[in-house]
Amino acid sequence: MPPVISLVTPSFNQAQFLGATLESVFQQQYPALDYVIVDGGSTDGSRELIAQHSSRFSWWCSEPDGGMYAALNKGFAHTRGEIMGWLNSD
Repeated sequence: MPPVISLVTPSFNQAQFLGATLESVFQQQYPALDYVIVDGGSTDGSRELIAQHSSRFSWWCSEPDGGMYAALNKGFAHTRGEIMGWLNSD
């Protein structure tokens, strides 16, 4: 069994890039992916894009936060992987 890999993507108003980021991750088809998205309360359509793919995430939220590092900490608090990393949305 492959190790669980946790990946966190922090994002804020990055809808123009976010779709390509998500597709890149999904195309990997890693069987033990624990994928978390933390959106900082975007107003550019990011939240709707994330919601369209919500079944593919282990956890996600869209709410104001204290910036990228706060978003990463929030995201990693909801992960369970043996290997952890992050991928920015742009």
